[in-house]
Amino acid sequence: MRVIVLMGRVLDPRGIVVNRRRGRIFVNVEEYIIQPADRCALEVALRVKDATGAEVVALPRGPLPDDDVLRQALATGADRAIYLTADKPYDDGAWTKVLVAAVERLGGADLILTGATTLDTGQGQLGPRLAEALGWPQVVDAWSAEVADGKVRAVLHRGGEYVAVEANLPAVVTVQPGAVKPRYPDGVRLINVYRGVGEVAEALETWPVADLVEVESLKPLLERRGQDFPPERERSVRLTGTVEEMARAAADALRERL
Repeated sequence: MRVIVLMGRVLDPRGIVVNRRRGRIFVNVEEYIIQPADRCALEVALRVKDATGAEVVALPRGPLPDDDVLRQALATGADRAIYLTADKPYDDGAWTKVLVAAVERLGGADLILTGATTLDTGQGQLGPRLAEALGWPQVVDAWSAEVADGKVRAVLHRGGEYVAVEANLPAVVTVQPGAVKPRYPDGVRLINVYRGVGEVAEALETWPVADLVEVESLKPLLERRGQDFPPERERSVRLTGTVEEMARAAADALRERL
């Protein structure tokens, strides 16, 4: 059994400051973290591995400037990682074609896991697009997932209640951020994968995108139009006095806005 987990990275929000007045984003500390939802997807994949002995393969959910995310996946417990190199960025519509070709080259898969949403843009298109391209059933926004009897069973949160669903394998499942508690990377594997020592380092492969698909066919579906900022938040006024005085002052302030 093979489980593929798609992983990406995002700027650490702790190093970012948004200035609404100037309409700019300042990156004070340029450090990257694994997308939180993708970390949860990796944890779900590793739990399936623990239960069934499945092979876990990590792939990038989009073009990455380096293979750091995949090295961390190997250190955490993935058996194999494929770094897909591209000479320019692609949106989810174009990257789906790359992932379909990568799955075919791997010899197929039984389950594909990825984050249900991204921390930077909040989009959740990759999983559904990939399921549609492969012709597989999909389960979105899962809080947990397990595999048994040729099916994937997942728990969703709908209408204030938790609902259990299942789908036949192969399938695509997207995992919510915070759904599970991700495990930490193993110290020895982490050192070896960055030093290029041992089997864990040999498990990292590099595939050029041009070897998988015709690059000219990867036409983006989205257009970048820059950044837009909401107006600067107005500071409130604290009212003091009796209840009647504060109510009268609040009513006067509301009349001025009308």
